[in-house]
Parts: sequence; structure tokens; C-alpha cells
Amino acid sequence: MGGELSLVITFVLYLIILLVIGYFAEKKFSHSYEDFVAGGKSFGAWVTAISSSASAESAWVMLGLSGIGYAKGISAYWAAVGCIIGYLINALLIMVPLNRKSMELGSLNLEDFIEDSTNDRSHILRIISAIIIVIFMTSYVVAQFTGSGKTISGMGMSSYKMGVIIGGIIIGLYVVMGGYASVSWTDLLQGLLMALVMLTLPIFAVIKAGGPSHIIHELSKIGLSSFTRNAQGAIIWGFIIMNLGIALGYPGMPHVVMRYITARDEKEVKRAAIISIIWGIVVFFGSCTLGIAGRVLLPNLKDAEHVLPAFTKSFLHPVIAGIVLAAITAAIMSTADSQLMYAATALIHDFYKKITKKTLDTRELVSITRLIIAGLTLLAMIFALSNIRQIYSYVLNFAWSAMGASFGPIILLALYYKDFNRWGALASLITGSVFTVVWSMLGLSERIIYVLVPAFFLSFLLGILFSIVTGGKEHV
Repeated sequence: MGGELSLVITFVLYLIILLVIGYFAEKKFSHSYEDFVAGGKSFGAWVTAISSSASAESAWVMLGLSGIGYAKGISAYWAAVGCIIGYLINALLIMVPLNRKSMELGSLNLEDFIEDSTNDRSHILRIISAIIIVIFMTSYVVAQFTGSGKTISGMGMSSYKMGVIIGGIIIGLYVVMGGYASVSWTDLLQGLLMALVMLTLPIFAVIKAGGPSHIIHELSKIGLSSFTRNAQGAIIWGFIIMNLGIALGYPGMPHVVMRYITARDEKEVKRAAIISIIWGIVVFFGSCTLGIAGRVLLPNLKDAEHVLPAFTKSFLHPVIAGIVLAAITAAIMSTADSQLMYAATALIHDFYKKITKKTLDTRELVSITRLIIAGLTLLAMIFALSNIRQIYSYVLNFAWSAMGASFGPIILLALYYKDFNRWGALASLITGSVFTVVWSMLGLSERIIYVLVPAFFLSFLLGILFSIVTGGKEHV
């Protein structure tokens, strides 16, 4: 009883800290609409790097990725490699050029950048972009609330449904209070906590499991000690390609690239690139390692995605367990808060402020944005309560793939292809989202290839083709 109380107290203190951050963000960044939705474009390297990384890595990196380590063994490291490649793509090709060009254009968010860089005055790109963002980000948030329920129920603190409700209410409260600044500051804290846990816990788990050689020996008994074969001895190139294909999603995540747009200057972005890669190496490889060691320590789990909370409950002091629970929740919250904020901004900024051109004062705009955040939070909670999904597969096959294939090619082409125009962007948007949904609903990711791979390249090629046949960039 005393141990459970310590765990609960530690976790509750963490949640209170998040609300305090939201309160101070509200005091500093709710005086203008631009501050509320973009934090005054004033963030430095650490906030940019850690908040973008934490917002990219949701419940899947703590629960889903460790679950893949538990289920697939050594071959799970392909997922970590794929993620690091994605970070390298952003660091080398996206972060600095996007910050520079968005500053030149005066873009406030990704939809502004797409519209401004293609000289689209019809607002069709803005409308379709916002629709894609609202639909898939809201579904992504559902997956995060599912992760919250799994975590709290997996540690025996409460039921799945109560876990969803607790996570939803806390996230909704601090995002409503402080807006984008609250999201960025809390994501910094949460990202550092995730890195701390994924640096220390895997080391402890490997030692507890008898060291690397013993783990490999035990995994070999069940066919999980190979990088390229599964327990039945079959080649798993489809699994490898899928996990390397994860990298293609990183350039197209609106809530991630938004951090590059709102960074203070290029110098801070360059520093942020290095920090984010180091963070990714620690978290991705740490999560896989923990799951692999967990397979030896806890071989009979019914749900592989419960390995982290189960390990925590079984082997750690309640106070430490409370910190780990906070870290898992941090992974969930750092993504859900960013996506709630971005989806709400898309609705008010793109559908109302930019298109109708109606003038509202700051207080009204901020109030409307807060109401939308609250509404989206409630909607996501309802879906999470009604239908439990496997976090890893749901996120990768739908939300991650659709946004990655829709926006990634557009950003790359807008930065590096001088004749890219609005027709090319329109082709990429439609192709990326529609292809992802149809391919995934037909189950072709499991039978042929992970959807993001063909969707991304088809979207990229059609973006170039439509730009060429429609005469190139329209200059105004």
C-alpha cells in the first residue's frame, strides 16, 4: 500500500508541474494571437530540438517500440535505425532551409508556408492541408489517449478508461491555458525525462537480465537473436523495409516542422539539429533494448506493449516507478498536446482567420482556439474510450503515413525544386492522403510493403510531374 501511494504521489506531482508550466505560459504568451499559436517565434536550440523530438515520438516510442523489441528481438533495432535516418533527413535537409524560407515569407505555420511558397491565392492548398491535419492529427491523439489508458492500467493504478480520462483532462488543461508556448515548454521537460529514462532503464534491465551474452543466448532459444530472421526462420525484409520507411514520415509531420518555423534564428536551428540526433539515438535504441531485455525477464506478457510498465512495476522502487510512469505519460502528452494545438490552430487560423479575413481581437481569437482545443480533446477521449487499438500499427499505418506522404514531399520540393507550383502541391496532398487510406484499408502494408514507402515516392513524383505539365511556378 505504501509503495502504491509513493508511486501515485510522484506521478501526481509531475502532473502538477505540467499545469504550473501551463499557467506561466498563459501569463507570458496569451497577450496576442500570434504569441498563443506560435510562441512569438522566439525559441532557442534546446526547446526547438527537444520539443520537436518529443512531439514526434508518441506513446509508440515508449510502449510500441519497446513492445516491438519484446516481440521481434534483435531485429527491432531496424525500427531505431529507421527513426535515426528520419532525424538525419530533417537535420541535413529540412531544419535550416525551412526556418530561413519561412522567415523570408513571414509564414506562421506549415499551411502558411505551403501557400506562400507556391503563390497559391485560391486557398485550396490551405483548405485541403487543414482538413488532412485535423482528421489525422485527431486520430493520432486518439492513439495517444489509448497509450495513456494502457500505461496506467498496465501499472495497476487504475482501469484503462480512467487512464484515458486522466491523460485527456491534464493535456487539455495545460494546452488550453498556455497554448503553443505551454506545449513547447512542457515538451522540453517531457523530452528530457524520456531521454533520462531511456538512458538508465535499459542499462539496468540488461544487467538484471544477466548481461548481453545471456540475453542473446535466451533469445536464440526462441528464434529472436537475428537481425534478419524471425522465430519461424523466415526472412523479414518486409519488416526491415517498413521500419526504414518510417524515416520518410519525419519531414512531413506538421507539429514537428512547426518547431523549425518558430525557432529564433538559423544559429539556434543548427544547434537544435545536433541535439535532436543525440536525443534520438538515446531514446530509440534505449526503448528497443529495454523491450529485448524485458523478453528475458518477463517472458509471458499477453500484450508486448505492456513490457515497460510491467518491468517498472516488477523491478523498480515505487518512487522511481512514479518517475518512469511520468516519462511514459510524457511521451504521450508531448505528442498529443502538440497535435491538439496544431489541429486547433489549423481550424481557426486556416478556415477562419486566413480565408474569411474577418477581424477579431486577440481575446476572441485566443478564446475560440481554446474552445476548439477543448472540443478536440473531448472527441479524442470518446474515440479512445470506445475502441482500443494497437498503438504501433495504428499510428504507422494511418496517421504517420498519411501526413508524412502528404506533406513531406511538398516541403522538400518547395525548398529544393524551383518550379514547384500549387498544382504539384495539390497532387502531392491528394495522393499522399488518399493512397495511404486505400492501401491501408486493403491491408496491403502487411501483404506487399509498408504504405508510407510507395505513398511518399508517388506523392513526390506526381508533385514534380504536375508542376511540369502546368507550366512551373507561378510568379506574382
